[in-house]
Amino acid sequence: MFPGVSVAGAAQQSVRRRKGISSVRTAPATVLLDLSRGYSDHRRLRESSWYGYVEGETWGAIPFAVYNLYRGQTAHYSPMLPSIARGLQSLDIAEIWKCSISDQAKFILRLVHSWWFSRELAHHPVAAHAAQQKLDLDPIALAQHYGIPTGYLDLTDDFSVSAFFATCRETKNGWEPMDSGVGVIYRVTLKKLENPFGHYAPLGPQQLPRPTGQCAWVAELPLCHSFEDWPDVAMLKFHHDKRIGEYFLDMFGGGKQLFPPDPLADVAAEILACGEVPGDLVEAALESLAKDQFGIRAEQLPPLRKELSRMTAFIGNRRLLTDQHVSSLLADSEWRAKMLADVRVKWRAVRRVPVSQTGSEKNQ
Repeated sequence: MFPGVSVAGAAQQSVRRRKGISSVRTAPATVLLDLSRGYSDHRRLRESSWYGYVEGETWGAIPFAVYNLYRGQTAHYSPMLPSIARGLQSLDIAEIWKCSISDQAKFILRLVHSWWFSRELAHHPVAAHAAQQKLDLDPIALAQHYGIPTGYLDLTDDFSVSAFFATCRETKNGWEPMDSGVGVIYRVTLKKLENPFGHYAPLGPQQLPRPTGQCAWVAELPLCHSFEDWPDVAMLKFHHDKRIGEYFLDMFGGGKQLFPPDPLADVAAEILACGEVPGDLVEAALESLAKDQFGIRAEQLPPLRKELSRMTAFIGNRRLLTDQHVSSLLADSEWRAKMLADVRVKWRAVRRVPVSQTGSEKNQ
């Protein structure tokens, strides 16, 4: 369609815990503590299990110690849509031209925000380093993880991280535990050995602070498809308990371990708050959507431009991640040693063998 939009647990995890997450009943929040204990050694296993794969002229990597992915929310939302499609008046945006001009403008603005982040990421030393190594780096997936609405959905392979987001909410005073209502945790069972796992991709093995801290993955979610209806997705609902929220809040240092200082986080925050966008990206988004059969129609362009100019100001190419920011990073020898070291992974050849009707043959 157009750029940025598309129309697991550790090996020793017990069978009892696998069944527990699949329950459709509303469980007590204490069940999260039991599930979390199965992840006490998860990060060590994860860090040593990255395997590389080649895709075209670039390569990526997946942590083979991961079997499940998780997503935690303080409340259940239905349908569970990608962030770029949320909060619109139109319930069905599979054909964007059928939506109201207001919704079309919001959609375009969100698309522009993700492209602006992608443009800024290109100035980050990590991007140049990845390009030098021919390591695939998905800028739109990173935009999603830094809070920019996209066609992706955030996930993690650390159950405890999902439990934090399911039991704690962000306020103006920082992260606080939930004390009432019903939270939800989704679990994805990874069954496919593709490059990477079909619609699911880890944000690694580069060492950007926030994705690394959150053991981050993304799912590419079609605009109108609810995530909870996908195959191999299970859901656990639980009653909020302030004590459980406090437990996970303390586990991650009040949230600081999951949101460490990071210039890209500052860039994303500025994009969302500044009330202006580069005009050339707006025109690029309009052109892209106008060429798509499910996008917008030529007669909608004038009212769309008018609505967009009402919502935001158009500016020239404004750098947010400045040369001064980049120089400050490169001047830090510890940062360079960690972030710009050669990415080393193991390599595993994966071949798929059809499974017979009797099930006697197995995928390898």
